Amino acid sequence: MTGLAPFGWRSGEGWLVLSGGAHPMSEIRAMALSRCNSGADIACITQTDAMGDALMDDLAELGAPTGYHIDLAEPDNNLIYEQITSAGLIVIAAHCADSLRSALRQTAVHALKQAFTSGTLLLCEGAAAGLFGEQRWSAIDGVMRGLNFVSGAVIVPAGAGSGDHVARQVQSALPEVAVIGLASGSALALGPDGLLETWGSHEVTIRLGALQPLEVARAEAG
Repeated sequence: MTGLAPFGWRSGEGWLVLSGGAHPMSEIRAMALSRCNSGADIACITQTDAMGDALMDDLAELGAPTGYHIDLAEPDNNLIYEQITSAGLIVIAAHCADSLRSALRQTAVHALKQAFTSGTLLLCEGAAAGLFGEQRWSAIDGVMRGLNFVSGAVIVPAGAGSGDHVARQVQSALPEVAVIGLASGSALALGPDGLLETWGSHEVTIRLGALQPLEVARAEAG
C-alpha cells in the first residue's frame, strides 16, 4: 500500500478512480479515457447488460474505441482473467454493491488486482466504488469486508444513504478508519507513487477516524 493521505492504496502502475456516480458524457469518464494508455482495450463490468450497453455507447461518444463486456457469469475462469488483465481501462458500475460483490468471484478480484498492478485504470462508479475499501458499508448488514484496494478506509458513494449518517455508523463501529465520501459528479483518483487527485466537481470529503494519529490529520490538513 502507498499514499500520504490518512489511508493507503495498492501499489501499482494503474489508477484507481472512485466516482460518486455515473453520468453520461461525464468529465470523469472523459478524463479516465485521456489518462489510460492510448489504443488500450476498453472493458466494462456492470450489474446488467443494459447498463453495460449504455456505458459503452457513452464511452464511444467520448471517443473510445469499441470495447467489450466482461461477463462475470462466464464459467471459464481463464477467459475472465484474460479479459480483465488485457484491458487498459475497465469501468465498473452497479446500482447495488451487494449484488456486484456476489458476482465477483475470486478469479475476477485477483485479475483486477493484477491489472491494476500492471497499469490498468479502474473507474469504479456509484455503488461499485464502495466495494474497494478495506471495509465497506452495507445498508443491510452494516460494516463488511471490502476488496481492500484502499486500506484504512470505507468508501461511501452518493446514493448510499445520508453521508453523515453512514459516516457516523461506520466510525462508531470502526473508529480507526477514514470515511471517504464521494458526491455525485466527483471522483477521487489514486495513482502510482502516492499520487492523489480529485476529478469532476471535486466534492470529496475525508472524515478522519477518532483514533487517527494527530500527525496524520495535520499532514492531511496541510
